Amino acid sequence: MRLLIVEDSELIRKVTRLAFRGTHQLHEAANGHEGLACLTAATEPIDAIVLDLQMPDMNGVEFLRTIRQRPAHCLIPVVVATSETESSPLLRQVRELGVTAILKKPWKPQELSDIVDQAVSQARSKR
Repeated sequence: MRLLIVEDSELIRKVTRLAFRGTHQLHEAANGHEGLACLTAATEPIDAIVLDLQMPDMNGVEFLRTIRQRPAHCLIPVVVATSETESSPLLRQVRELGVTAILKKPWKPQELSDIVDQAVSQARSKR
């Protein structure tokens, strides 16, 4: 499975790598612009995206809005990993854009892995 991690924190990207060590092919981006570049450059389709909301240059909402407008990427399951509270306008926006799941930080590696695998499985069953 191919997974794109769009997260500005190197530490969180490292922990995410540990969550999927040996089980997924990982691509990483430090912001939304880099994430879009990774999607465009990928030689094989990305199966899921783990997305942070608060990032420099292009935040998670802007990233999600952009990929939802691209036919080649609009159906990729997206798991938002965030410390935003339930009342956050950012969470409302990503829900409206069709985010697959929201995981609150701090998360446990197994929890993230399970949610991503479930999101991919659900997306495949809808095709």
